[in-house]
Amino acid sequence: MAKEEKMRDGLIEKVAKAAAPKKRPDGSTYRSLSFAEQCRLADIQDSDHKVVQLVALQQGIVPEVYARNQRRLTSEDQIKLLVSHVAVIGLGGLGGTVTEILARIGIGRLTLVDGDRFDDSNLNRQLLSSTEVLGTPKAVVAEARVQAVNPAVEARAVTSFLTAENAENLLGDSTIAVDCLDSITDRFTLEAACRKMGIVMVSAAIGGTSGQLTVTFPEDRGLSRVYGPPEKAVHRGVEKTMGTLPFAAITMAAMECAEVVAMVVGNPSGLRNRLLFTDLIDHTLEIVDLE
Repeated sequence: MAKEEKMRDGLIEKVAKAAAPKKRPDGSTYRSLSFAEQCRLADIQDSDHKVVQLVALQQGIVPEVYARNQRRLTSEDQIKLLVSHVAVIGLGGLGGTVTEILARIGIGRLTLVDGDRFDDSNLNRQLLSSTEVLGTPKAVVAEARVQAVNPAVEARAVTSFLTAENAENLLGDSTIAVDCLDSITDRFTLEAACRKMGIVMVSAAIGGTSGQLTVTFPEDRGLSRVYGPPEKAVHRGVEKTMGTLPFAAITMAAMECAEVVAMVVGNPSGLRNRLLFTDLIDHTLEIVDLE
């Protein structure tokens, strides 16, 4: 314990020395830790990037990778993000973009769940897909992408589909699950596991140029208000006949991330027991009170 405290004290001192003054676009100043210095300190201290970032933030030093998060997010908010755990269920059109955004904004742990592999038809909308990874498990590609974007984020790839039998094990100690599934019945499976484990679920769906989003807490009625009783739910929604366009997927994924970040830093959800519906073909947006 004494050795660990000494190492941490040494890291605190080194981070403080490595920080440099910088200016934001508005002219205000802050102390910055560059990514190059973050890497150097992680290496010489035999520590991970997350620890270096946390030590910096606790001293009011901003890791430069988060500099443009500032003003809307404080250093205290950034710490809350770094110590949080979010599960992303489904890594296609919605889930790939959710993964990208949450890694960049600094969610500290991501469990990335999908049993599928990339194929040609994914290239129109799935941010993690490319011609180089066709045939590769989506979860494996997602994990690698997170590490390439932000090595401070711990990513766990799960190359299995979520089921009623494995859901609790996959969700683990996450506090929020992001529903990026393309099956209504699977959404009900995820919701049941979240309800049992006390996990908040952020759920989105897309079809053609439109999308919807809602947030369900464990004690809420949730998806039955949107789709009806689980036992009467159809397997696939409107995307089966309307297609899935890239701008709809990316827009709804970004909205899911906005809800995740708000709740992690301690703000209320804007969509709990409410359903947001938008159609990007005519830029309409409506929010319905589900209660």
